[in-house]
Amino acid sequence: METNFIFIGGSFVVVVILFIFALFKFVLSNKPKEREYNIDIQDSFSIDTVRMVLDSTQSTLEDLQSAIDKLFEEYDALNPNKQEIKSILIALSLHKNAQKDIIIDTQKRFQEKHPELEMELERAVKKGLDSRGIRRRN
Repeated sequence: METNFIFIGGSFVVVVILFIFALFKFVLSNKPKEREYNIDIQDSFSIDTVRMVLDSTQSTLEDLQSAIDKLFEEYDALNPNKQEIKSILIALSLHKNAQKDIIIDTQKRFQEKHPELEMELERAVKKGLDSRGIRRRN
């Protein structure tokens, strides 16, 4: 009988120690995640660079903003076509760190460059936001 109490008590202590270890190891660790890859938008900038930033799940809001700003700085040299513009808007709308302000601002900046695409750009943003809502529910 006394042996059962010792076994139960020992098992309880081991479980508590394992729980505390797991808590500190996985939940309370403050190490920042390492980036999948570093994207240098200063040296060789292209539409693919913007896509890489938008496709990276670890891109922060600041990363997104700097890539979009650089895109519009280099807009005339890059000369993106209609499909590239729509895919950028969809990817931006889908990104988990993108907020409504950057999405709407980017859409407006594209509309200033291409007023004839206003409806298509709105549909692209709506498509991205709708897909984002579906992803969050799953």
